[in-house]
Amino acid sequence: MTSIKALLREAKKIKDPDLREKTIEILKNPSIDEKLRLGDHTPLSIAPASKRGHHSYPMGLIQHTLSCVKLALALCDSIEKVYGGKVNRDIVIASALLHDIYKFYSYQESDQGYMSSKLGERLDHLSLAIGELYRRSFPLEVIHAVVAHHGKSSPITPRTIEALVVHLADKIDSELSAEILDAAKAIVRECLGEDVKMFKDGRQAFQIVLLKQVGGCEKLREEWHKLKVT
Repeated sequence: MTSIKALLREAKKIKDPDLREKTIEILKNPSIDEKLRLGDHTPLSIAPASKRGHHSYPMGLIQHTLSCVKLALALCDSIEKVYGGKVNRDIVIASALLHDIYKFYSYQESDQGYMSSKLGERLDHLSLAIGELYRRSFPLEVIHAVVAHHGKSSPITPRTIEALVVHLADKIDSELSAEILDAAKAIVRECLGEDVKMFKDGRQAFQIVLLKQVGGCEKLREEWHKLKVT
């Protein structure tokens, strides 16, 4: 299973020692001012990346973050090797790791899966991230990439190559997850006549789609008991 340790391994790839140290510290200790802690919220280690959309399952936030880093670095390779561009990978890695870092304060568990926390009803994760990154003296380029990662839906659109890379990585992974979760739910409904409340993780959804792809509904029925889907 993906864990915070996997994110820390990516953070250690940052060459600039000050940025590397700051990034590792916030991943290990992402706490905010006590005045803003309003009631329950999901811990970072098991938080989803959304309530009902992409990566809406336990540890979805960490899985999404790790995938974003890897996608962002792949985009850096393409920019440099194909287009002859230049990208500051330290900024990309740090920003990709931190772009959704404070989403875990936004959600709490409910009978239906997840709901907004009390803090999440008052402040969005971007506002929390901007304030905390500024307080912790992160470089402006990182703060910009984080605040711009929603692209045209952000308070400001990406104005640097690094911010654009992080935005595209986030967009690709979010849409990939949303599509595969929807497809897996539709397949289960078609083949088994059941509605899935929540997947255990993204791998489970991909397994369902692959089983249907290679063996049809019959194969999925044979393997269903092993998947332990709720």
